[in-house]
Amino acid sequence: TLFRSMEKEKLHLGDAVVCQVKEDMEAPFTGKIEKVYENSALLTITDYADQDRQNASELNFKIVANFHAMTKNLGGGTVLAFPPETEEDRKK
Repeated sequence: TLFRSMEKEKLHLGDAVVCQVKEDMEAPFTGKIEKVYENSALLTITDYADQDRQNASELNFKIVANFHAMTKNLGGGTVLAFPPETEEDRKK
């Protein structure tokens, strides 16, 4: 792949990301991060190619994408997906 995969620590809830999930969508698409898991995130599909109209609809505009499938972070998120784990981290 031409792009490095997204790093979990750099993703925030609400961020828009560009993804390629060939198993479910024919072309790259844009999704908004709704929930973050260990190696993937639940996305709401917000923009997609015309040929993926039926695919997006069948997925109810939701998809779980591995971080490796995310090629670009467009930002826009406001809530930390990974809050500090210790009191000491919160003070930094």
